[in-house]
Amino acid sequence: MRTVRYSNREELEGINSRPFLANHLRTEVAVHLHSNAEPSHNARGARVIVQPGRPADARLAQSVLCSMKELIHSVSVYADFTVAPAPHTGNKGENREAKMPSIIVETAFHTNPDDARALQDPVFRTASMKGVEKGYRLFSEGKDCVPLKAEPIDGIHLSAGGSQQVDVAFEGNPQYPIELVTTNVGCPPGWTCTDGRVRIETPDTKPSQLTLRCENAGSAPMFWNTQVVDDDGVKSPPVRHWVQCIRGPGGAVASPGVPAGVEAATAG
Repeated sequence: MRTVRYSNREELEGINSRPFLANHLRTEVAVHLHSNAEPSHNARGARVIVQPGRPADARLAQSVLCSMKELIHSVSVYADFTVAPAPHTGNKGENREAKMPSIIVETAFHTNPDDARALQDPVFRTASMKGVEKGYRLFSEGKDCVPLKAEPIDGIHLSAGGSQQVDVAFEGNPQYPIELVTTNVGCPPGWTCTDGRVRIETPDTKPSQLTLRCENAGSAPMFWNTQVVDDDGVKSPPVRHWVQCIRGPGGAVASPGVPAGVEAATAG
């Protein structure tokens, strides 16, 4: 019988050795980290490749892509970085020979000048690999990748000297600790409206609340934006809400996100 020899035999053996090692170690999943290449310098962005006909691999890949997008886009300079919306399929030895869910993460195209610069940036590398870790973690916990999003916050009416706690409900899978960051976007003339932050250490801290105050000499509305910001820097889109102060004696102050009884600022 004639022995067939391939010019790329060592390359193929190197590729197959990876899933064979994972099989030998009986790992839960196999994640192969690559950079990508195309003859055209126009190709760019992050992709994840899976073997066709393996639904568990596809679920893992989709979770990783979703989480990579969330983490990479949390860095302002990479807010528009291309991340594939769905896994790519291909007959690749790394995945084909694996006996567990297996994916190839093509982090970026080293043949694209902009992607190549990103690959050399530790900020991008950290964000992209945090996305891979989060995607695997959600997959292993049986959770869907859901973008971080705060629910609407109802407007409230407060009398002079009054304060009220309001719940900040949100969906997603943030990395704790998180902060509820409230920014004033509409303050009546002559009033002092101070921004606020509430730190929440663990997901067991329920409900997530901020405290809104109103100590004023008149009646006027104030407007705020509130975001959830997690420990990885992922931010929910801002939610606009309002506080209507009702006429009463006293100075003028409005402050969200501070514990009850703490005076944040006072207008002259």
